[in-house]
Amino acid sequence: MFETNFSTIDWYIVAIYLVGTAIIGVLVNRYIHSVSDYMVGGRGARTALNVATYISTGLGLVTLMYASIDAFSYGFAFVTLAVIGAAVGVFLGTTGFAISRLRQLNLLTIPEYFEKRFNRKVRILAGLICAGAGILNMGLFPKMGATFITYATGLGATDGDSTQIVNLVTSLLIVLVLLYTVVGGMVSVMVTDFLQFGVLSVGLALGIYFCLAAPDLGWSNIVNTLAEHRGEAAFNPFVSPSEGGYGWIWVLFNVLVFFGAQICWAPEASRALTARDPRTARLTFLLSGPGQFIRLAIPALFAMAAFCLISQHAELTQHFFPDGLDGNAQHAAQAMPLLLGKLLPVGLVGLLVAGLMAAFMSTHDSYLLCWSSVLTRDVVGPMMGRELSDRTQIKITRLIIVLIGAFLLIWGIWYPLPDSVWIYMSVTGTIYISGSMAAIIGGMYWRRASSAGAMAALLCGLLAVVGLLADLPQIKPYFPQWLTPPLLGLFTYALCAVVFVVVSLLVPDREPSALRED
Repeated sequence: MFETNFSTIDWYIVAIYLVGTAIIGVLVNRYIHSVSDYMVGGRGARTALNVATYISTGLGLVTLMYASIDAFSYGFAFVTLAVIGAAVGVFLGTTGFAISRLRQLNLLTIPEYFEKRFNRKVRILAGLICAGAGILNMGLFPKMGATFITYATGLGATDGDSTQIVNLVTSLLIVLVLLYTVVGGMVSVMVTDFLQFGVLSVGLALGIYFCLAAPDLGWSNIVNTLAEHRGEAAFNPFVSPSEGGYGWIWVLFNVLVFFGAQICWAPEASRALTARDPRTARLTFLLSGPGQFIRLAIPALFAMAAFCLISQHAELTQHFFPDGLDGNAQHAAQAMPLLLGKLLPVGLVGLLVAGLMAAFMSTHDSYLLCWSSVLTRDVVGPMMGRELSDRTQIKITRLIIVLIGAFLLIWGIWYPLPDSVWIYMSVTGTIYISGSMAAIIGGMYWRRASSAGAMAALLCGLLAVVGLLADLPQIKPYFPQWLTPPLLGLFTYALCAVVFVVVSLLVPDREPSALRED
C-alpha cells in the first residue's frame, strides 16, 4: 500500500545533492568578514538574488507539507491563502509601505527598530518574544520533514517502526544544517537558496505535469472528485466550519497574519534588510508576489491529486478516511509524499526529494540564523550594555544556533502533528506579529506612539498562546466550540492595536524619538 518508485539510484542522487550543497555552504565561509556579512549577507543582494532566495526559503519541504495537509481536507478553498500571500506581496512592493523605511535604517534585525524608535527595554522585550515565538513556530519542521521522507521514499512500507529510522535521518539532516549555517551564515543561505530555486522549479514543474497527465488523475478528475465528496466547502473558503469549511474569520485572520509577517516576521522581513537599497527591497516583495501564490498553490494541487488517487483505492481510502471520503481525513501528512513517490519515475523522484530535502535545510538555516541573530543582537548585546565586537557576536550567534538545534531535535520528535499544521504556525507567529506589527506601523506613521504603548502591545500578543491550547486534543474539549484558534488570533490582533493606541495616549514618552515620523 505504501510502496513507491524510490530506488537505490534515488538514494544516491539525494546523497550527492545534499553533500554538494553542504560543501558550497562551507566554501562561501571565505566571504564572511563581518557580522553584517554573516547576518544579512553584507546588505548587497540585488533584486534577482533577493527574490530567488526569498521564494526559495518559503518554497521548501515545510511549506509543501503544511499546505498539503490543509488542502487534502479543504481542497481549492485552501488556495485562498495563496491569493492572500500574493496580494500582500504586491501591495507592499508597489507602495513600499513600512519595508522601505526599515531598509533605510540599515538594520541587522527587525527588533533593532524598537530601540531606535522607542527605547532599549522595548527592543529587548521584542527580541525575546520574537525569538521565542519563532523557535516555537519551527518546532514542528523536523516532524514534517520526517513524515515526508518516510512516505516519499517508501520507508513507510517497511516492517517494524519506520518512524525511528526517519527520526535518525532527520537528526543527521539537522546536524548538517547546523554545520552549514554555523560556518557560512547568510552568505551560504543566499547562495544555496539561489541554486535550489532552479532545482525546485524544475522538479515541481515535473510534479505538476505528472499530476495533470496521469490517466487516473488530471484536472477534471481532481475537480469532480472533490465536488462529489467534499461539496461546496472544497471550493468556497467562506463556508462555515460547522459545514466543513474555513469561514470568514479564518480568511480575515490570515490576511492579518500575511500582512504582519512580511513586515516584521524575521525570515520574511529580513529580505528587506538584505536588499541593496530601498528600491530593491520594494522590487523583492513585488516580484515575489506571484511566488507567494505558487509556493502554496503547488502543494495544494498535489494534495488534491492525492485525494483523487486515494479515492480510487479502497485500502488507501480506509487508511485516510475510515469514516468515508465525506468524513474527516486521518494521517493527512502522509498523502502528498505518498502521491509523489508513486507518481514520479525512478530518478526524477530522487531529484525532487533531494531538492526538497535541501530546501528543508535552507528553510532551517534561514530560520536558525534569524532567531539566533535576534537573540544575539537584540537581547544579549543590549542586556550587556555595550557594543559587542563582530567576532563575539558571530560566536554567540553560532552557540545559540546549536542550542536551538538541540531543542528542535527534542520537540520535533515527540510533539505530534496537529490536524492543521498551518493553524499551529499562524498562531505561534501571531504571538509576536500581532504586537510588533502595531508597534512598528504605529511608530512609523503616528507621532504620539510611545514606548509604553509598544511594550503593552508586545505583551498583549502573548494572548495568542491560548490559541495553541485551544487546538490541543487533550485540552480542546474544555473550550467552547466557537472559540477557535483563528477567532482568538483575530481578537489578539485587534487587542494589540487598541492597547497600543490607548496606552500611548495615556503614557506618552517624555522625550520625542529621533525617528518619530509625521
